[in-house]
Amino acid sequence: MDKEQAILFGKIRWLIIFRVVLVTALLGLPLLLDLETLRKGWSIPTFYFLIGSTYFLTIPYIFILLRKKSLLTLTLVQLAIDLLFETALIAVTGGITSPFVFLYIITIVSSSIFFRRNGGVLVASGATFLFGTLINLQYFQISPFQSSTGLMGKDLYYILFLYMITFFTVGTLSGRLSKKLHEKEVGLLDLQAFQEVIVQSMPSGLITTDMTGRITSFNRSATEITGFESDEVLGKIWWEQFSWDDIQDHYRDFAIAGTTQRFEGEIINKRGDRSLLGVTISALRSEQGTQIGIIGTFQDLTQIRNLEEAIQEKERLATIGEMAAGMAHEIRNPLASLSGSIQVLNKELRLDDEEKTLLRIAVKETERLNTIITQFLLYAKPLPPQRKRVNLYTLLSETLKLIKNNPEYNERINVILTNSTPLMILIDPDQIKQVFWNLAINAFQAMPRGGTLSISAQRSSSKKIKSSYAPKGSSAKIHADPDQVEIIFKDTGEGIQKENFNKIFYPFFTTKNSGSGLGLSIVLRVIEEHLGKIEVQSQASGTSFHIVLPLDEISAQTISETAHSLSGEVQTEHRETFPPQRHANGQGMRA
Repeated sequence: MDKEQAILFGKIRWLIIFRVVLVTALLGLPLLLDLETLRKGWSIPTFYFLIGSTYFLTIPYIFILLRKKSLLTLTLVQLAIDLLFETALIAVTGGITSPFVFLYIITIVSSSIFFRRNGGVLVASGATFLFGTLINLQYFQISPFQSSTGLMGKDLYYILFLYMITFFTVGTLSGRLSKKLHEKEVGLLDLQAFQEVIVQSMPSGLITTDMTGRITSFNRSATEITGFESDEVLGKIWWEQFSWDDIQDHYRDFAIAGTTQRFEGEIINKRGDRSLLGVTISALRSEQGTQIGIIGTFQDLTQIRNLEEAIQEKERLATIGEMAAGMAHEIRNPLASLSGSIQVLNKELRLDDEEKTLLRIAVKETERLNTIITQFLLYAKPLPPQRKRVNLYTLLSETLKLIKNNPEYNERINVILTNSTPLMILIDPDQIKQVFWNLAINAFQAMPRGGTLSISAQRSSSKKIKSSYAPKGSSAKIHADPDQVEIIFKDTGEGIQKENFNKIFYPFFTTKNSGSGLGLSIVLRVIEEHLGKIEVQSQASGTSFHIVLPLDEISAQTISETAHSLSGEVQTEHRETFPPQRHANGQGMRA
């Protein structure tokens, strides 16, 4: 129902109510008081008839009104019946001397409200015609309209003329006033609609409550932030709906101090997640300035807070990294001298077997320490990527052929590499190869009793990876578009414990008995240097790492041309399984 229909609906409803009240008061009271007027002819039966008919017709009026169809026709019919009933009432109560002639004026004003000037003049014409007919019947003494007032001839028609002037004057003036009033009503509705559009378009959540905290309005942004539709929260207590007891304390402080309250807090949204909100509450006042409730505006600060924490963490790690890198350089130089000196002593001195064993252990430990320092320097001060355009699938294959000789391999591990088309991408092949190496080693360590590592690389279609964990500072959900490449390392190992999710990319964090804990930290650092993203999914049946790297324009064009050349042909997935390998010790390995 549009604005015009809504206004008309409300007016008709009030017309029906007003008619019932007026008939009850004007006709019921004379019957109750047994006035002298009712002792003439048809007065009493007519009064009862008019009261009963009005009550009876109210039922179909309401039924038709609720259907919200043909409202103007319904109004016109009501006004016409009102004129007939008023004429009958005037006829039995003295005609031209009846005290109820003013009812014509009420009907004329009512018609002006609905049809403005034209309606007022039309009903004034109808009232003049009916009243004039009644006066003529009185003038010619036609039964039962004989007049006992002694008004005849010119006097009778003069009074009719005065009434006619009154009817048309009232119809014209009320029509003009009704037109102006209607224009103001439409303007007010337009203003209210405009205000509603502004409220609904606000980027901040807007909520209003009464003084007890019961929600009275809820805008669209509030729905987007909390996940709750307005129908779900209206009439409910704010702090109970969002499990936020602190709001009640701020309401109390606001009632005492009367000043605007600004605060932050966490709520539980409809998805069951916690969201950090920044809230401002102030007084909601009526046009008279009386406080009628509370108005609250709020913004979702969750992402901002996460970014702030990520920046603070990066700044802290950068400071620690610079200091540690300097120390590592200072340690590395004497460490190389120490290792060389031990090797010289091992050759020059005549030592027994036990002493030689101790020197070999010392050399081995210095080499291990040097490896850890090298990895740390790679993490703390990585070299800028030396980008080259390479085939990503070829790079994966080369990495896996090298890693098959790693001690973490065993014959119970199976590695499957799948790919459908060549993927030319602009990257630093040595750094990305280090990423692949570290992820593969991580997968092998997660499968001590054997399993399968599936590796795939493909150009990404538009989608969102729904994941269990993303490192701080990265997107909560990776959005891969057609100009990106997605690489997935998926194992069937033990999975990552929930309590370790937020730590797996931290430097020196490891759950293994050996290792530096820098492997995944280096992976994250290299991916970020390549403007990519990494995300983890893990459960008891295994873990998958999703890497998304951007394509440069030339690589994207190359892939598009390759895909176009293959259109119409049957493409089969390339599936490569590395066969078991033999080490010098004779142990079988499968990649």
